[in-house]
Amino acid sequence: MAKSYEIPLEHFPVEPAVAGALAWSAAAGLTPDEETIRQTLTGSAPFAEQLSSALLAALGLPGAS
Repeated sequence: MAKSYEIPLEHFPVEPAVAGALAWSAAAGLTPDEETIRQTLTGSAPFAEQLSSALLAALGLPGAS
């Protein structure tokens, strides 16, 4: 998405975002899925709700799907 908006990829810090999400999930006692978090943060979907649901599930939140 960053490319489609002509945003240089170095202005979209994926790795720090992934690291922060992993740390938050671990601190909450959850079991995150690092690869799915990364895919969700760099992916696209027709509706934002689809990405947010995928991110919540990747973070390991019970009942998220």
